[in-house]
Amino acid sequence: MTSADQAIRAQLIVPEQRDVFDYWRAKAPEGGYPTRADIQPAELRRSLPSLSLIDVIEDDEPRLRVRLAGTRLRDYFGVEMTGRYLDEFDFGDQMDYWDAAYHEVVRGGRPAQGVVPLTPWNQPDVFQFWLRLPLANDDGRIVMVLGHDAFLLSEKAHALANKANLRIA
Repeated sequence: MTSADQAIRAQLIVPEQRDVFDYWRAKAPEGGYPTRADIQPAELRRSLPSLSLIDVIEDDEPRLRVRLAGTRLRDYFGVEMTGRYLDEFDFGDQMDYWDAAYHEVVRGGRPAQGVVPLTPWNQPDVFQFWLRLPLANDDGRIVMVLGHDAFLLSEKAHALANKANLRIA
């Protein structure tokens, strides 16, 4: 595991996200990224409700289309995301934040993680702990993003963050 991988893993305070990250890393060839074919959802059964697969549709500007969104995402966002483009959703004042996060993964080829309140979805007491991991085609170009999202109520989110010496809003 590279030092960059170790750094991002150390920031993951939700155990399921560490499991997904370790799985993704184990599937990656030396110096590269796993492909969609390397990822077997049945091997991530416990995390399925929280997983997403997002296609990178290359055009003049890449667009991101949700190929698969677990049931937990629908439960918290109140809408079925599968089959829709991310730019169809109103992320409110978090739009630039999410654009930067996906840019890091798709253009930078780096895993990304973070935590945001669900204020755009009228749930300010719920925090979304998110993880995004690049998946490549056989040529090494990022063509998909594997995501994991954990949703925690404010008290539990702050307790986990305090345990890991992290600060959240």
